Amino acid sequence: MEELSGCWREALRCDRVSLILLRMRNDLTLQFHDHIAALLREIESTSRLLRDLHDIFPIYKSRVPIILYYLTVILPCLCRTLRDMMIYIDNEQLPYTAQWVLMNERLGAQGEMDLVHRFIMYIEFLVQLVRLLSRSVLYDPARLEVLRTRVLRLRHLRGIPAPPAPVQPHLAPNRPTHQDIERRHWAEKIFDHQPRSATGLSHKRTSRCYGPPMIPESLGISPGSTVLLKQPFNKNRLSVVFFMQPEGRDITRMYCRYVDALNNPMTSCYGVQELCIRRRGSCLQFRRWNNDFMHPHPTVWIALFFRTWERLVIFHAAFVALKARCPLTVNVNPDDYQITDERKLFGAQIIDDGFEHNLTVLQDRKSGALRLLASVWSGELRRCPVWTAFITDESTSPDWIERPRGSRHRIWIRDIQLFVFCQDYKKRHQIQKNGEFEIKFVNKRAADIFEDLFRTSDAGSEIDEGERDPSLEQSNVKALTEGKSSS
Repeated sequence: MEELSGCWREALRCDRVSLILLRMRNDLTLQFHDHIAALLREIESTSRLLRDLHDIFPIYKSRVPIILYYLTVILPCLCRTLRDMMIYIDNEQLPYTAQWVLMNERLGAQGEMDLVHRFIMYIEFLVQLVRLLSRSVLYDPARLEVLRTRVLRLRHLRGIPAPPAPVQPHLAPNRPTHQDIERRHWAEKIFDHQPRSATGLSHKRTSRCYGPPMIPESLGISPGSTVLLKQPFNKNRLSVVFFMQPEGRDITRMYCRYVDALNNPMTSCYGVQELCIRRRGSCLQFRRWNNDFMHPHPTVWIALFFRTWERLVIFHAAFVALKARCPLTVNVNPDDYQITDERKLFGAQIIDDGFEHNLTVLQDRKSGALRLLASVWSGELRRCPVWTAFITDESTSPDWIERPRGSRHRIWIRDIQLFVFCQDYKKRHQIQKNGEFEIKFVNKRAADIFEDLFRTSDAGSEIDEGERDPSLEQSNVKALTEGKSSS
């Protein structure tokens, strides 16, 4: 289908325009920087969304005809805009200042909107197409119709004929309710909100897929599959998609789209049960088994580099949770659960939303950043992540942690942001009337130590060896003391 390859082609055209604008911004004076940066940001977002559409086409192949009409509406108009821009910014006979001024004067008057707002319109249109194709409950048919009308008007003003109307228009779903949005799979929601802290990681290399490249028939994408999570890397030159297959609950595969030396899209895909994960600095390595006849061995399939520790942690936990719950997983290597360069300061059993969980306090060795991790206490899913929460500067407030009056086992924490990796877990069941999040420890001494960890610098100094309990990890007491004394 021409429209599908057109998404990739226009994404490459956006990249070329972005590269020239970046070079132009670096050479022009400061008075132009903000305007160029604003336009550059929108063009890069347009490129990312075009690749998003391209990446999920194989997973929603049966639904592609629904969006073909809308692609014939937007792609010719977007293509004309980019081509017109290239006439000015790729003209070596004009200085950069003249290129920028002429382009904005002559193209900004078209359709009664400047270039920045034109690309914002394109972005909103593409967002709705991604949601329509992927059956997202966030899809807004009324908004798409408004945008379609605006793009058709711009096409008319620029002399681009309107495309033929669809033979059979799709039936738009009802506007989603709050319950519909909350009922989504946890993986679909995991990156809905940005973490409130951002601990930077050294990030000098680009993410890479080592293949092997696969033909579409080898990707293992069954009709009716559903995208759970998609994350772009290298400005979407590489993207990773987790999708669930319809053959059974929680059967999940990991799909990677990357580019070769000629910028052609390549694809590779494995089941989560076939992969293991390891951290190397700012990188998460996904390894597959190489069935070499002479020397079978694990080999790196994908290396993903992250700019912040928080996003690395969330991505790691999401993969481990998907792998642990996949019915095709025979067992999970214990090293998969552990993030290298984190040390455990505390661990104890809690009752959390009616379930028995293990609560640990983990610290990144290099940055010193802290997080809480709740994982399954026992059974087949033991150690599987349930939720994690990052400790921010708000923890220094004396009101951040509270012991309810007369309570021996309960701790209340204010203003905590949970990232949940379990469909059955409901955070709201732990929220108190004033918004505090309740942690209920099985062992009283565990509650005391946890409270002291965030209140004093000598936590563990009053621990009575005789009061220890299996629900309190004894090996962590020493680590807790050492961790606090060395900080």
